[in-house]
Amino acid sequence: MTFYSYMMKTHRGMETGAGKLAGVMATDRERFPRNGPLKYDGWHRLIRDHIVRSPVYAGMVPVFESCWEQYEQIEREKRRRYRNARKAD
Repeated sequence: MTFYSYMMKTHRGMETGAGKLAGVMATDRERFPRNGPLKYDGWHRLIRDHIVRSPVYAGMVPVFESCWEQYEQIEREKRRRYRNARKAD
């Protein structure tokens, strides 16, 4: 799952900092960078740079950092479970 998809599925419409970030990302959907599934290295920087450069994201870098950590942790755990399931076959 991309970071964009993660944010839309888990945070969009919520009355939280992450929900606000997801809402802004939704309005910026045409320009927002999308990493490929299981692609983290380099993408954190690329997405963070986009957020830092775009005025609509003013003050949202700390929220992004927290959301990215959660996203990466969830995706790495899914990958680990998948590998373990394949080993069991």
